[in-house]
Amino acid sequence: MLSFVNVARFVVSTARRVLTASILGAGDPGDDASAERVDGCEVAQPLGLFAQPAVTANTEALIARMGDEVVILAVVDKSRPAQNVEAGETRLYGVGASNATTVIRLRNDGSIEITAKDGANVAVNVSGAGDVVLDGGSLKSARVTDPVNVAVITATAGPYPVTFSTALVNASGVPGVPTVGATATISGVIASSGGAAHVKA
Repeated sequence: MLSFVNVARFVVSTARRVLTASILGAGDPGDDASAERVDGCEVAQPLGLFAQPAVTANTEALIARMGDEVVILAVVDKSRPAQNVEAGETRLYGVGASNATTVIRLRNDGSIEITAKDGANVAVNVSGAGDVVLDGGSLKSARVTDPVNVAVITATAGPYPVTFSTALVNASGVPGVPTVGATATISGVIASSGGAAHVKA
């Protein structure tokens, strides 16, 4: 038999990847003496998804009774804010009061949008030798204040070009004749005024 009941609380198992719930059946949900209460009801969740919803006064569960056993097939809370979902869109959103505006959208046009709660971060973490790879890239990204390795600088000294490398060339004004013993040392970092304002590495 299928029926809707109110949810009193959720419990995440510390031994297995299982979420259970305590439910309140027929009777006044605010009165434990009149409402049927069943504890330890396993919540069926799709493989690859594990969520513990925040319980509100409107959190309900669709249950199936099999003898004395109760299994929760779905959890709903229609008092949550509306979601403007496009036809053909798949959306993953937070199930708590503080993350309801955190959304991952697989949009109908094929684009992907990740939106964090206002003021919160979007973090991408890797373990061990793994990399965060953007669009198949293979080169490391530079960050603000990272050192700069300058190989060659070409400038103009009067009518003659000046090339800085390990030695200062043409500083004497004679083309092709380096100044003996003259060197140039270049140092610096990527300026803190550069880079994307909200992308951190």
